[in-house]
Amino acid sequence: MVTIAETASTTSSPSLTGALGARELGQDDFLKLLVTQLKNQDPLKPMDNTAFVAELAQFSQLEQSAKQVKLLEQSIAAQKANLPYTLLSLVGRQVTVDGGVVQWESGAVPLSYTLDRDAADVQITIVNMNNQLVRTLQGGPQRAGTQTVNWDGRDQNGAPLQPGVYRVSVTAVDQQGDPVGTVMQSRLTVTGVRLENGQPMLLIGDQVLDPGAVLELR
Repeated sequence: MVTIAETASTTSSPSLTGALGARELGQDDFLKLLVTQLKNQDPLKPMDNTAFVAELAQFSQLEQSAKQVKLLEQSIAAQKANLPYTLLSLVGRQVTVDGGVVQWESGAVPLSYTLDRDAADVQITIVNMNNQLVRTLQGGPQRAGTQTVNWDGRDQNGAPLQPGVYRVSVTAVDQQGDPVGTVMQSRLTVTGVRLENGQPMLLIGDQVLDPGAVLELR
């Protein structure tokens, strides 16, 4: 990297662009280099006007770039500060996300999924948020396409569970016992907004959801 001291010892007029090394120069560095270059130029071979104007233009561009970066940073900071308030409008709305998650409050709740092809046997497994098994539903043979099985919110022994969020997985096999591909999307109701490590997150009951995971809003 060319330092100011090295620039002062030269008798030519090196371009300031070549002074950029491993560290990016700021406005003050640029101006110091320009002033030093003018002080130490050869009186018999002064910098011509074209080169001087070109370097002033470089300085002006650097100053404008710095201002643009600062304005962009301020804009991003303002957007981040306002994002939690923007998400508040989603409270009470339904969102669709990939994966098997179900909110149970009361009554029967539909569990929908899609089979890639016909299945000889389908099994639906429901666990709580601690991954403890609460219910297994047998779907039996089913056709390819979207299927729906209703869950009454009870455990394997028929006892009603606590209202909340549960995870659902679907396992399907064909006549030969080979696995059949399944896809599941969940429709959830947003209950609040919370900051997690400085990032605004949606609340689904007492569980957090990344707003970026939302596929559809109703």
